[in-house]
Amino acid sequence: MTAVATTPRPVVLPPPGRRPRVLFVGHDAGSPQIAASVLRQVAGDAVVVGTSGTQPADPGGRADEMLVAMGLDPAEERPLSAGSLRAADRVVVLGTDVDVARLPGPRYEQWDLEADDLLTRVEALVDELTAAPVSSTPPPPLARLRARLAALRHR
Repeated sequence: MTAVATTPRPVVLPPPGRRPRVLFVGHDAGSPQIAASVLRQVAGDAVVVGTSGTQPADPGGRADEMLVAMGLDPAEERPLSAGSLRAADRVVVLGTDVDVARLPGPRYEQWDLEADDLLTRVEALVDELTAAPVSSTPPPPLARLRARLAALRHR
């Protein structure tokens, strides 16, 4: 067997003057909404963020209760569509078992939420998309968020 060398994909940034657009995709509203909230706290207005689910929402379910407890609105979730994929510069698929069609245009990433630290991944994404380093020492609200995310992971 011969090893095939792969060349890393170049980072493609949006045109000057336009904020990068990130779409988080998961099975339901839970993971994408949480990831979007973290991204907004890290990037502020530097990045436009959206969320989509691959499966219909379960109104009033456990995921909705968790989102409301975190101060998020489960009604903001949108069903995944070709239009939402095309509008994004970066599509982040949350979970190794989530299957999303790869359309030309956006760059796709798949994050393993069981193995990856969400805040670390978001900070790296913001750093890449804004071409400005993100502080490695999170301010107090991010430290609290990191602790909440760790607690949720261990439930």
